[in-house]
Amino acid sequence: MATVNQLQAQLMALDKGIEKLRVLYEQYFMGLEKWEPSSFRKQIHAELRAIKDDPPSNTAVKFLLNKVETKLKTYEQYWNRILREIENGIYEKQIKKLRRKVKDEGLPDDMLVGVRTRGELEAAMAQLAQIREEMEQSGRSPVEQPAARGPQAPPAIDPSIRTAYEAFVRARLSTGESLQGVTPERFQATIASKIPAIKQQYGCEEVEIRVAVKGGRAILSFAPRKNAPEPS
Repeated sequence: MATVNQLQAQLMALDKGIEKLRVLYEQYFMGLEKWEPSSFRKQIHAELRAIKDDPPSNTAVKFLLNKVETKLKTYEQYWNRILREIENGIYEKQIKKLRRKVKDEGLPDDMLVGVRTRGELEAAMAQLAQIREEMEQSGRSPVEQPAARGPQAPPAIDPSIRTAYEAFVRARLSTGESLQGVTPERFQATIASKIPAIKQQYGCEEVEIRVAVKGGRAILSFAPRKNAPEPS
């Protein structure tokens, strides 16, 4: 069994670890860290649980343990709230960063009116790519596009392909890759050109479209889905 001094040393080290975790989360929320420090967070929980599994009897150590545990819980309430906002595309800092990014890409100001979520910004980026493609034919720049253009009706695209398209746009934004030319229609055409060959190769009726980030680049891959067994 650990002595009082050993437990105090462990709890002080754990407190420093929580502070380090706080800094890592702040860097992650600011976009300075690419990945959430979830592994380190699990390590902190494991160390805290190990101490709680053999609860101290010393009053001072109990007080210190309660203080450290409360501190972690308070931070986690904040982290979990921000993580939910990021997942839902409504985290304010992330939105401001993306708004700067789309403006730097040359998106007309009028197209940012009413844009409030990450999903809407991603759609605006994709629309910018489509506008650029159209403007290349007329010799104008995107910023010369008439303000009255307004939101366009979404193209008639298969729901599963649209889901993959949105995931692909998010992946390219996360890697900093350009969205120029990445339009829903062109994406669907690419998918449609590959799926028949995969179905023929594997003898399947459906193909799963996968989006991943490898080597700092967004990539597409395809996997056959097994045919459902016929009812007996």
